[in-house]
Amino acid sequence: MKFADLLREHWPRFVAQAEGPIPPDHWRAVEAVLSCRTPRRGGHLYHCPECSRTCYQFHSCNHRSCPQCGAADQQHWSAVQEARLLPVPYYLVTFTVPETLRRHCLRHPRALYNVLLSQSAKALRDLLCNPKYLGGECGFIAVLQTWTRRMLHHPHVHILIPVVALSEDGCQLVYPPDEEFLIPVLALSARIRRLFAERLLSRHPDLHCRIDPSVWQEQWVSHCQPAGRGRSALRYLAAYVARSAFNEGRLAGPDEHGRLLLRYKDSDDSEWKSETINPQELIRRWLLHVLPKGFVAVRHFGFLSPAAVRAFRRVRFLLGRRPVGKPVRPPFTMPCPCCQRPMILAGRIPAARGPPLSREVLLRAA
Repeated sequence: MKFADLLREHWPRFVAQAEGPIPPDHWRAVEAVLSCRTPRRGGHLYHCPECSRTCYQFHSCNHRSCPQCGAADQQHWSAVQEARLLPVPYYLVTFTVPETLRRHCLRHPRALYNVLLSQSAKALRDLLCNPKYLGGECGFIAVLQTWTRRMLHHPHVHILIPVVALSEDGCQLVYPPDEEFLIPVLALSARIRRLFAERLLSRHPDLHCRIDPSVWQEQWVSHCQPAGRGRSALRYLAAYVARSAFNEGRLAGPDEHGRLLLRYKDSDDSEWKSETINPQELIRRWLLHVLPKGFVAVRHFGFLSPAAVRAFRRVRFLLGRRPVGKPVRPPFTMPCPCCQRPMILAGRIPAARGPPLSREVLLRAA
């Protein structure tokens, strides 16, 4: 079933039952999903020269929380990153936000998620710069994920690291003393906790005061595991880039009582299971993962950052690899639904949206 249809039917009731004001980012996400691939966004008219069939193709909203969008961006990102993989072992480090902090992340996502990404990267970089573990300038990719397979709120950061560093003079590569061990996770957790508290106190002192002091005493959870040559781990991370918290293929229903069936793969036994859920709860879980407008959830650090092009080229040169060319997206072709041959662009459909929808118009449209 289409999530937009479900949202169109149940959004007014969700708003009426909301305990507090709905954030503007949530309203924008709802507007995007409701207008996605509709005449409101305009589109193109295609014609098939073989069977003379005519098709309309309306534009997508390209909102990262829309279940219909993001597939092309995800594939392009994955292709770009796979081309940049280095011929060295990789590790996948995962850091999970303590449960005490999660409710604050929902109220202040921009501030806390920014601190989470920046300080977890800084803590990891500080440890890896130690010759005891790696030494030199390292590089890695950090991806923020906020959901579980059941769409529950569980913010955590995945960091993919190639086990190689660039020496201080930039003339040679540095490898760890033991490729079977990268860093001590307990030391990493303690360092992230300390850096997180310090940055929050300096940048957001009012928010720091609202957090229970016990969170700075408990043990935070980090995990570090080998990831082979990085390709499988990268494809795993790509599933969370430019995509919604769920895809519509996992939804079934509604049944005679109006309830939905949400399918998910259990992480404990890797078996597919189902959970009965009402539409209001599905909308609530979906909104948990709507990030602030313009928030960057995928970040590159060290010699993998966009500002370190020369350092990355130097690393590839020292590894005997050529510079990476920029992958080009293939041109879009509209296949004919009748004969499957490429159709030609015959015209454009102007957008009928006008100014952004107000909350009252959104409720009436729903």
